[in-house]
Amino acid sequence: MTRRILRSLAVTAAATAALALGLAGCTAQPAADSEGGAAQSADAIRMGTQPWLGYGQWYVAEDQGFFTDRNVKVALSSFNADADVNAALAANRLDMANVGAQAALQFIEQGLDVSIVLMLDSATEADAILSGAGVTDVTDLAGKKVAFERGATSEILLAEALDEAGMSFDDVEVVEASADKVAPMLLAGRVDAGVTYEPYISEALGAEKGVEALVTAGEYPGLITDVLVVRNDVLDARPGDVEEVLGAWDDAVAFTAKNTDEGRAIIAAGVGSDVADLETAFDGVHYYTLAENRELLTGAYLNETLPALVAVAERIGLLSAPVDAQSVIRTEFLGE
Repeated sequence: MTRRILRSLAVTAAATAALALGLAGCTAQPAADSEGGAAQSADAIRMGTQPWLGYGQWYVAEDQGFFTDRNVKVALSSFNADADVNAALAANRLDMANVGAQAALQFIEQGLDVSIVLMLDSATEADAILSGAGVTDVTDLAGKKVAFERGATSEILLAEALDEAGMSFDDVEVVEASADKVAPMLLAGRVDAGVTYEPYISEALGAEKGVEALVTAGEYPGLITDVLVVRNDVLDARPGDVEEVLGAWDDAVAFTAKNTDEGRAIIAAGVGSDVADLETAFDGVHYYTLAENRELLTGAYLNETLPALVAVAERIGLLSAPVDAQSVIRTEFLGE
């Protein structure tokens, strides 16, 4: 089953982590322009992100001056929904974007000329299916209203949980909603369950209104993985800058590993939550170093995990045709 194939990434990452720094995250608020994007200089690399812990190392890089240290300008633009950042990249309003791996595969299928250059993070407890009263098992979702964002990591997690229970999307009443809207809908009783990620999970569980975590991504190791995609014209025109951007990510991972409290405080402020409320969430995210990327993007992730994700995406209709996973990764910007 797909679950067993996806598990190999988590095993390999755990072994590599003993040799490389990297657990936790941090962030700061980007300056917004009139269209909701970040204020940027003409030669800045335009990066799209979201208020998700897994992307937090970019904000620590900004906060700690790692981009400046590497003489590269990066303009961070924050979006609330996967669909918005995906649309901005497709419209050439961004040079690179932090997205779920399934979104990267969809980009390739749809003809968007981008490549995966970095594995950012994988989630364990920080992505979850939340449920309200009367739903204590996945099978209880039959006929119930379930909110999630189509095309996002949430759809992948729900698809796997339903499949394992012998169910499909046809067995539930789908309610489309971005991740930031799921918890309020669930707390208000407008849906019976929903799929979202941190910090929204902690907010829902902390409301003391009977919401529980029905399934977490930790039950499917390697399934929920985020990557950095970059337009190939940018990779070809500015390879040195891209390499320095990735180097700044690695600087941030190392900084956070050594200064965990400071890093967590920065990222909590960036996503608008109290750091104490996100302790479990931080523990549920693994950030990949460049050393881990050099191993995984030429090994288990390339050969096993990404093809397995392609199979899941095809099964639930996110992809209409197979995508050659090995053709979408470029590793020459990871250093040595």
